[in-house]
Amino acid sequence: MFRHEKPCSPTLQILAFETARNMSRLVALYKSLTDEEFLKLRNGPMRSPGVAFLNSTDETYLLSLICQEKLEDLNQIASIVSRLAKNCNGEELNKFETAFRNMKQGAVDVRNLDFNSRHVRKIIEKMEEYASATSLLHSSLVVLNELESSEKKMQRLKTNDCPEIPSDKTNLDLYNDKISFQRKQVRYFRQVSLWSKTFDKCVGLMARIVCTVYARICVVFGPFVPGLVCTMFTITTKNYFRRLHVSRSKAFHMKVYPEAEYCLFVKEENHMRKASKSGPIPKASRFKRGPTTRFPSSELSPEAKGLGFLLSGVTATKNNVEANTRRNQRLIQSAPANTVGAAGLALRYANLITMAETYFYSTAIITDDARHLMFEMLPVHMKRKLSVKLRKHWYKEAKEREEQGLAEGWKEALEEIIEWLAPVAHDTLRWQQDRNLEQQKLNAMPSVLLFQTLHFSDLEKTEAAIVQVLIGLSCIYRYENRRKMNGVGYKEPNVTS
Repeated sequence: MFRHEKPCSPTLQILAFETARNMSRLVALYKSLTDEEFLKLRNGPMRSPGVAFLNSTDETYLLSLICQEKLEDLNQIASIVSRLAKNCNGEELNKFETAFRNMKQGAVDVRNLDFNSRHVRKIIEKMEEYASATSLLHSSLVVLNELESSEKKMQRLKTNDCPEIPSDKTNLDLYNDKISFQRKQVRYFRQVSLWSKTFDKCVGLMARIVCTVYARICVVFGPFVPGLVCTMFTITTKNYFRRLHVSRSKAFHMKVYPEAEYCLFVKEENHMRKASKSGPIPKASRFKRGPTTRFPSSELSPEAKGLGFLLSGVTATKNNVEANTRRNQRLIQSAPANTVGAAGLALRYANLITMAETYFYSTAIITDDARHLMFEMLPVHMKRKLSVKLRKHWYKEAKEREEQGLAEGWKEALEEIIEWLAPVAHDTLRWQQDRNLEQQKLNAMPSVLLFQTLHFSDLEKTEAAIVQVLIGLSCIYRYENRRKMNGVGYKEPNVTS
């Protein structure tokens, strides 16, 4: 168990805001790893038509992307905790950076770091309270700063005998009372928020959850954690190698099938019935207390002996696996060359798709300015491709002369395309917005993962879908305009220039 503050431990003060933001991110990451959230992820975004068509239908690949993103988030949080830990008085907390590195290298057994224990839930609730109080402190300070600025301005005008200052003393007294009340609010929130809390207390709370979250990631995404070899030591038979048993009391068990190489949730009532897929599963009574799950890693160095600080339920283990120095690069930079993210077009295409969706469902007629704006948002090679496709389509349309039928057909086709294309574009913008809000708000909660966006979408498929959408909108535009003007004085606008 982490040792908390000593009598002379310094307080966070101005660092409370950065700490509150870090706590909020850590709580959001913790909540995203529950059984319920993971099932929602697998049954929702991972199986959405847009992700399946543009990104991948390979569940192994998608799970590896999710794992990498969550590990990167955790590592960023842990780096801030490590920096704060250097100000702690407690020797164990002061060594958190070394301890977390040893944990990732497999030097510890985390069998008693129960993800959903009562103690952990209390820590999460306490962190949420501190983050919320610190957010209120920040808002109160902003309001107080505005009031004090107005007060100084009024004092300057009063000193210069400016006639703009109201002579009614009652209004001035009310204004001063408001400032006084706001200062009391600030003093109160400083007492109950992270501002007055010690480094030892805050780091102790976050360090425990960081280790718990890492252990949970190893259980949920075992095969996809870099350098991790998942084994189970309560069973010695070879057939049980690579099986992960989460908890007997949980509503779900998770297994890693060797032949499938990906994580799979199965309902508890089907747990025994599906055992033939990967060997027999022992009954719950055969699971003994003691080391249930260990996380040896191929990155463990001989010098890494243990955690480096005291933590209940964590013991050091030995590992003789060969060292592997290869590290994963940042997920956002690891998009393959044939993806939208590698081309740097994810945000541009997301804005273009959402704009096209707005015009498609709008009751108003698409204007020339709107068409030109969408055309100018395209890269040069897409402009050429669209121009060629439009000329071919207009030539075909001039031959058939059945504009109404073509327009109705395009409306149906566009509706089908937009139904699966637009959600991916919206998720792309929401992912970027979540990251921007994290810098502005102390309690921002990310709601979208990178695999749900256009970042890992196939570039050729995405551009083909966008071209189809723009051609369809052009056809609908031509038909609606001709019908409105009854074919009198109509001149085809030039979008290829």
